[in-house]
Amino acid sequence: MKIEIEAIKNFFKKPFTRKYPKEKVTPFPRFLGRIHFYPKRCIGCRLCEKYCPVGAVKFHKKGKIDFDLGLCIFCKLCEDVCPTNPKSIKLSNDFEYADKNKEKVRKNIIEK
Repeated sequence: MKIEIEAIKNFFKKPFTRKYPKEKVTPFPRFLGRIHFYPKRCIGCRLCEKYCPVGAVKFHKKGKIDFDLGLCIFCKLCEDVCPTNPKSIKLSNDFEYADKNKEKVRKNIIEK
């Protein structure tokens, strides 16, 4: 009987969830999302590649860097160990970058 009464009470309450994507969600200030990479600031020290716990950062011979967002756990170690000032890697609180194409997800960083 208690369950039925609780169900009826909750039936008339406003839902706790939001109607995303129609209602935009503001993430918490410390939320770690999309990677912003500034190649002009990068000195090629490779510390981000060395300290990445899952190997999501890869350097190539021609100085090109790949960030595999399919592997990335958004731990922010790449940003923390970056010796440049200002940092060449920054994690923002942007989280809207889902795509069905795996290659787009792998390359979905913002280069400035």
